[in-house]
Amino acid sequence: MVEEIYYQLSKAYGSPESKYLPKIFEICLTKEEVSVLLSLPGTPEEVAAKLSAEVPKVATILKELFNKGFVLYKLVDDKLRYGLNNDLWSSILPDKRDFDKFGEEFLDLWNRYHDEELVPSYGTRAVRVIPVEKAIPMKWGEILPYEKISEILQNAETIAVTECACRTMSRRCDNPTDVCLLINEFAEIFIERGVAKRISKEEASSILALTEDLGLVHQMNHHEPKGYQFLCNCCSCCCTFLKGMIFFGKEGVTAKSRYVSSVDSELCDGCGICATRCKFGAMNIVNSTAVADKEKCFGCGLCASKCPTNAIQLIPVRGPEHIIDNLVKAPPRLVDTLMIE
Repeated sequence: MVEEIYYQLSKAYGSPESKYLPKIFEICLTKEEVSVLLSLPGTPEEVAAKLSAEVPKVATILKELFNKGFVLYKLVDDKLRYGLNNDLWSSILPDKRDFDKFGEEFLDLWNRYHDEELVPSYGTRAVRVIPVEKAIPMKWGEILPYEKISEILQNAETIAVTECACRTMSRRCDNPTDVCLLINEFAEIFIERGVAKRISKEEASSILALTEDLGLVHQMNHHEPKGYQFLCNCCSCCCTFLKGMIFFGKEGVTAKSRYVSSVDSELCDGCGICATRCKFGAMNIVNSTAVADKEKCFGCGLCASKCPTNAIQLIPVRGPEHIIDNLVKAPPRLVDTLMIE
């Protein structure tokens, strides 16, 4: 039976009724680590005072908890101040060291937590589909800066690559896992933890080209431009957002791009590649010709990027306001809440 202290931690992370988080915590955290977590926020000195413990020991535990993804910190008055990292899904899972250490039970628990508890909690517009640039036959200047991947990467100060948490946990396909791109502050945190590698803009572009070729959907957190954190390359069988929408009916969790696919029936030879690559069920072959369902289409461009006869292209059907009016306000910086007692 799971000890009470792990249920207390689940409550502290905002999931008091969770059936799975207490067991997950019991597998990967000692009771001493949990006691430190339950004493946050605070500096090592403050936490040590609460626990009647030695400061160096508490500081070491907090550093390890940061490496594991459970806490974040900021420098306040020349002292490190720690707080709980509530984004457990994306922060803990990319650490493959835990997978190797704890095995299949750990992953299975995360899978159940995801399907039964996390997905039902999703709101709308968590992420947004980013179109494949080469699928849009127009001048680059006509594409908005926040829907053009090359420009987003070009303006990023830091880019890193880490393991895809969704595919590593779900284990439902053979697509590569080391293709999840992180941007700026998000990248710096994962790099410091040792679970992401700093890469160049050229390397990031190569990763995007590879994932486009494999038929993975580009999705980015749907925040105003300064809030860019990650760029996922997603499959419908594993991705927390696509799977949540397609298999669990969480409509609206992924926002469409401004585009839809348009088929030139005279050029189409009915090969069916587009229908195979479409993750949204929007492309069908009717009378030996591809037909796009504009209601289902999310405007990712994967159908167009592999069309052997160039019969498909993305066309804009929504104005800039579609994105601007629906952008989610950027969240506070990950560590800006650590001053709160």
